[in-house]
Amino acid sequence: MRDLRICFVGDSYINGSGDEHCLGWVGRLCERRFTRNFRLTFYDLGVRGVTTDEIRSRWKHECRSRLPKGADNRVVLQFGINDVAEIVGAGRRVEEEKSVENAEAIASEAANAYPTLWVGLPPANVACSPMHPDESMAITFSQDTAISLNRRFIALAAKLGVPYLDIQTPLLANPSYMQSLTRGDRMHCDGSGYAILADLVDNWDAWSAWFEV
Repeated sequence: MRDLRICFVGDSYINGSGDEHCLGWVGRLCERRFTRNFRLTFYDLGVRGVTTDEIRSRWKHECRSRLPKGADNRVVLQFGINDVAEIVGAGRRVEEEKSVENAEAIASEAANAYPTLWVGLPPANVACSPMHPDESMAITFSQDTAISLNRRFIALAAKLGVPYLDIQTPLLANPSYMQSLTRGDRMHCDGSGYAILADLVDNWDAWSAWFEV
């Protein structure tokens, strides 16, 4: 029986933070593809608040311990929204050039080791800015910086030959999704937003192809 194992690597959007159903888009996505015809194991390696700096330093070790030899091992990436956050009084968490450098290292190494898909960063939650992750910190977001980084990621993925799903453009144009950003934990979308995101990924040909092998 096919032993399909998928590591979902990234930040709070991989984790599904803010979802009252605790499923996020990853849980919903895998639920839709579950079948008794093969074994599907998915690993949520999303860590809330991390930037591409932190993901770059940890992703390989975390995946290697979960993707054994002999299994059909695969990786899905999503990151970047925390990079564009502006810490009040301290500036942007990760500058755009460094974000692109980190993304290139992560995506190229992942694609060389495993079949890899890359889901783009979501819209920034400008409606709930400024946010207070803790009492000592305030962060703000600009939609323009998120859009700019998404464009850089699209170009980078094309250069690397890694399939990339631009979720930002359709989500920005979806009033239901944008409203969901105000109903989650005031930082992320709620369950309805994650369901919309899951629909986008589930209808992606590159994702569907993994289940036709």
